Amino acid sequence: MGEMSVMLKDRVENIAKDLVDNPDAVEVNASVSTKAVIIQVRVEQSDCGKIIGKRGKTIEAIKTICLAAKNTKFPDDSRRVIIEVLEDENTGFKYNK
Repeated sequence: MGEMSVMLKDRVENIAKDLVDNPDAVEVNASVSTKAVIIQVRVEQSDCGKIIGKRGKTIEAIKTICLAAKNTKFPDDSRRVIIEVLEDENTGFKYNK
C-alpha cells in the first residue's frame, strides 16, 4: 500500500472512531486503482447512520477532508477519492459515494 492510501486510511479511521458509539468495531481498508483511491469503512449496524449522516452529509464531509488532504500532499495525483460504508454483510446494505 502506498503512502497516500495509508494516510487516507488513517485519517478516515480516526474520524470514524470519533463518530461512532463502538470505535473498537471500526475497520478501514484502502486500495488504489488507476483512477481512484477507494476507502472502505466497516462499522456496526447501529453506527452506520452516524457515519453517513442525514442525506449523506457526514460521509460527504469525510470525503471532502480526504480529498483536500490528498490534493495538498499529492497535488499531481488526479485520482478520485471514493468512500464506501459497509455494514454487516447479512443486511445487504452498502453505501457508495
